Amino acid sequence: MKESDPSPRISVSRWKGSGRPPRLVSALYDLLYSITVVALLPANALLARLRKDIKNDRQVLHIGGPVHVLYYAVEALKKEGIRADFLAIGESPALRNWDHHFVPSVIPMLRVFQEFRLVWSVVAKYEIIHAHVMTTATKSGWELPFLKRMGRKLVIHFRGCEARDRELNMRLFPVGSICEACDYGPDFACQSKRTTTRRRMSLKYGDRFVVTTPDMLDFVPNGVHLPFFAFEPTNYQSPPREERAATDPFRIFHVTTHPGIEGTEEIRVVIERLRMRGFNIEFVFLQNVPYESALEECRKCDMSIGKMKMGYYANAQIESMLCGVPAITYVREQFMTDELRQSGFIFTDMAQLEETIEYYLTHPEALSEKRRQARSSVIRLHDNKAISRQLTEIYAGMSQASCTAETGKGK
Repeated sequence: MKESDPSPRISVSRWKGSGRPPRLVSALYDLLYSITVVALLPANALLARLRKDIKNDRQVLHIGGPVHVLYYAVEALKKEGIRADFLAIGESPALRNWDHHFVPSVIPMLRVFQEFRLVWSVVAKYEIIHAHVMTTATKSGWELPFLKRMGRKLVIHFRGCEARDRELNMRLFPVGSICEACDYGPDFACQSKRTTTRRRMSLKYGDRFVVTTPDMLDFVPNGVHLPFFAFEPTNYQSPPREERAATDPFRIFHVTTHPGIEGTEEIRVVIERLRMRGFNIEFVFLQNVPYESALEECRKCDMSIGKMKMGYYANAQIESMLCGVPAITYVREQFMTDELRQSGFIFTDMAQLEETIEYYLTHPEALSEKRRQARSSVIRLHDNKAISRQLTEIYAGMSQASCTAETGKGK
């Protein structure tokens, strides 16, 4: 944060616990948390009335986990003159860039008072709250009705399975669905109690709804598709294939936190079949690794594979392309465009994956052309300026004042 930035920085120390708490301890925690929230209701109601017209000169607050995707998105908006800040909730072993940071205590009563301070010293000063993955400043979202009374607006930004409905998705796509081998646990990411409660709350208080990939419009029909920003890792350009020894293996990169929804095992089987046929392939599979480490490994590879079941590509494929490494992925025909077909992406489905990989193994000139197109084409597809303008229009439709530093004329 720059010294001239008037926004306060919040950083709260955390009492360290170990392991996942037993169910009884978790229930007691929730009870004590709820009692403390109720006890503070009169104070919150009074502050909501007294501070209704108090706002910061920064107008949009993005709230989410401490991940690079959100940090770079907010930085892209700032470059386009949007007065935006990033509130990171939780700890991160890698990311240290944010405007505000909140790591809550494991002691329930103390956590509520920390949230109380955060809401009234930071969150309430912004006119628009942009909540990523339904994340709010507080554990229960108790601040939302008070913010709404104050006239604050809420953008709900669905970024993945928190928006999905497993039963609906399996009906729509019974074969090859992202949901068929879900590895998010027994309740699935979309059906857990926490997710369903958050979804109801988000739909109740949200003013606008945004999705990162168009396949999510099946579940958020009133949403707007806002493409991913393209973050330009200029230090991670992939070296040309011709600079490597002819005996080097053909390296295929795959990264995910959830192999089940990615189709990782099917991809592995396809690559093993190609190896058995005599192709010299190294399968580089990474799981739960830092962003920078994944990029460093990706740049050494010849191609990447990912999102073979979802119906659209995501951040890992964009980042691969920015490294100059063509990405194999699956996009439903309804979402295909001429611009996508002419890009450095390689589109196929799981049934044709082996044939597709074999083609590029035996046609190095075709792969070289895809490598040449990769970076420039993905920057055109994910134009940060155009995406920022789209988001500015969403904000402008909600805001009582312009969101850009250049105009900034409030009513």
